[in-house]
Amino acid sequence: MNLEESLYRVGELAESIWKQLLKFIFPEPKENPPRFKVLKKIIRRKVSVHEMLSLKLQLSFILYLVIALLLVLFTQNVLYLTLLSTLYFLYIRALISWNRRFFIEYEPYRAFYYGLTGIAFASYLGYLIMRRTAPSIYYFYGYLVAIFVAVFLFRYIFRAKYRREWTYGVVEEVKGDLVKISTHDDIRANIKPGEYWVDRSEKVEVGSVVKVLVEEHILRGAVPKRIMEVYESSKTSTEPKAESDSNSNR
Repeated sequence: MNLEESLYRVGELAESIWKQLLKFIFPEPKENPPRFKVLKKIIRRKVSVHEMLSLKLQLSFILYLVIALLLVLFTQNVLYLTLLSTLYFLYIRALISWNRRFFIEYEPYRAFYYGLTGIAFASYLGYLIMRRTAPSIYYFYGYLVAIFVAVFLFRYIFRAKYRREWTYGVVEEVKGDLVKISTHDDIRANIKPGEYWVDRSEKVEVGSVVKVLVEEHILRGAVPKRIMEVYESSKTSTEPKAESDSNSNR
């Protein structure tokens, strides 16, 4: 390989990296869903793309919290913390923007993780500042109270804007007056993915997409209670059809 070919290849590599960087900084929605090569090796059961994306957001946020905590404890460097937080914010922004078509509702997830990231960064940054400026330990106590207030305030604002008392499910089994449904991860209804037995209030068939009333529990989150509406049958037991979303908005 001569010098001219080497320079040409270096130029191609630099151009490719630049294009990928632009896609990362200015993300656009993708046409095809992600593959989740690593997560699929961990999660053996069949789940929807929406649930995999939600899981990826959760795991990435936990990883960010751990790495940021280690930076704060062992380096106490504001620059490192700011750089990590900026990269993480750009990552979740790109992840949500690339896959916005594959979330059942992407806006609540975007607001939730943007808000949590901002609170986490402010908490770590504030701790570093307090270590350098606080004249006594009582200032740290006050700072902890301020963090808890910020978390509860964010929770209140988020629930006021996005919370709803129902979610979607797919009927998996009918047994007398009870129906077993499977639900998605639904951040608006505070529902975790899984299977639940609910009261049968309307005529349903296995495979039907249903709208389910949920009941809030302090420690468990929300739990489905009874069927409110029944839509057309679903072709899959893991993801409601798009038509059911449009029907609910009419």
